[in-house]
Amino acid sequence: MGMVRTTRRDVRLINLTVAGAAIGGAIWLAACAAPVEVGRYPNQQRMVGKSVSAVLACAGEPKKTVQEGEMTLLRYYREAPILEESQPTGKSSFATVRHGCWATVIVADDRVIDVHYRFVPPGFDASNDCEATFEACSP
Repeated sequence: MGMVRTTRRDVRLINLTVAGAAIGGAIWLAACAAPVEVGRYPNQQRMVGKSVSAVLACAGEPKKTVQEGEMTLLRYYREAPILEESQPTGKSSFATVRHGCWATVIVADDRVIDVHYRFVPPGFDASNDCEATFEACSP
């Protein structure tokens, strides 16, 4: 068998090819990671007008409570179930993006005035996770 000879030019060409592929992959990934537009969702809208005690009774204790002037922010986080993050393929599976959702309940005068969702990561629509946080709050 003959021996393959590699020249400096060949090495440089391989390095440029690898670098080009890495840059192309990074650009593709960045394009996919654009933030998902957060709309208005049914459970989110039903929360407006509820008292703080009603929210705590149906959604439980928040991960964090913040006082901002006259308003109180109740911060809830819900992560997707572990099985949701594994996609079956034939006889095996592969991991997908770990995701979740922060829901911020904005309270003034003991009443919910608004609810904001923030998806984690921003490019992944995790509205189902935030909606599940308030599932028990629906009439």
